[in-house]
Amino acid sequence: FAFSLCDITIGEQIEFCCPSNAHDGELCTVVDDKHVEYNAMRWSLTALAKYLLGITKAIAGPRYFKYKGEWLNDIRHRLDA
Repeated sequence: FAFSLCDITIGEQIEFCCPSNAHDGELCTVVDDKHVEYNAMRWSLTALAKYLLGITKAIAGPRYFKYKGEWLNDIRHRLDA
């Protein structure tokens, strides 16, 4: 996943979205094309989603984040078309 392919620039905030999770609605900041900052630490989306979910299994991190109310995967697919 690359933020630039979704027209998301450095400094923008994205939101973790998982209604059944205590971290639902928490924000992180895009720091480069592939990483965000959360609690003063740099993360990939997958690593951060796994941390916030408290899991170790393989997941697709972008499926847990929204930008301006739209899922990152939806943005990527819309702009690919």
